[in-house]
Amino acid sequence: MAKLLNYLHTPVKSCLPREIASGVWWLGDCFLWETSIGIEHAYSSIYLIVGSEKSILVDTGHLKDWTVVRDQVDGLVAKGIPAPAYFFPTHPEVTHSGNLGRWMKHFPEAKAIGDLRDYQLIFPELVDRFINVKEGDEVDLGGRKFVFVEAVLLDMVNTLWGYDRQEKVLFSSDGLGFGHFHEAGQCGLFAEEIPDLPIPELTGIFMEYALYWTRLKSAEPEIERLRKLIEDDYPTRIIASAHGSVVTDPKKTIPLIKEGLSRISKMTVVGKAMKADNPYDQKGAD
Repeated sequence: MAKLLNYLHTPVKSCLPREIASGVWWLGDCFLWETSIGIEHAYSSIYLIVGSEKSILVDTGHLKDWTVVRDQVDGLVAKGIPAPAYFFPTHPEVTHSGNLGRWMKHFPEAKAIGDLRDYQLIFPELVDRFINVKEGDEVDLGGRKFVFVEAVLLDMVNTLWGYDRQEKVLFSSDGLGFGHFHEAGQCGLFAEEIPDLPIPELTGIFMEYALYWTRLKSAEPEIERLRKLIEDDYPTRIIASAHGSVVTDPKKTIPLIKEGLSRISKMTVVGKAMKADNPYDQKGAD
């Protein structure tokens, strides 16, 4: 526990913001916990997509990260980036929508946008600043379009993903998440910048707990829908997950993520427990 507490004070936030494509900024901080093989991190990322007139913030950051993400956004705005005109909570979980009220107060001219069903029960005073959208709807940020797309790896009925047409970036929320290792200095790096990261194993572990349905049914239909989404419907150059390292080479990394999803499917079909393939449990058993 003492070791973990030491790492709580390590400036992970200093790795971000990072511009992952022209006008697309990666912000946020990490969750961390101690395992038998080291301090594992999972991102709580948000993304700022900037047009010539407006910007949109994808997700709100976890409540614990409010001062971090507020300062990151304010720092970019101070450098001349248009202040957020839209806040897009991909779905109503704490990591993704917990700071929505704070953001709306911090930027009183901005609007919340997304599938906002039931949000009026949490923020009744903000209803006049809500914009409800569905799959296929777009917003114009000035010289670039942001599209709301299907959440192929669905966790809630009103989850949406996003897509930046200009840079071909897919924002996949809880989908396509996987951890990384704090002690190895992997925070703020793209997946392809981290050699030997066990993406299939980390994907399997993350999906088992973040998307509970993967324990109960095969993910193979979703894997095919994912292929169609990123290859045919919305050709994707970069994948920006809320909880995984940014993927800048989908042809190299997506097969590893799919391998992790396929392992869940096979275990579901044959009735095996996911932890049989959990490297942390194996290490602990030694």
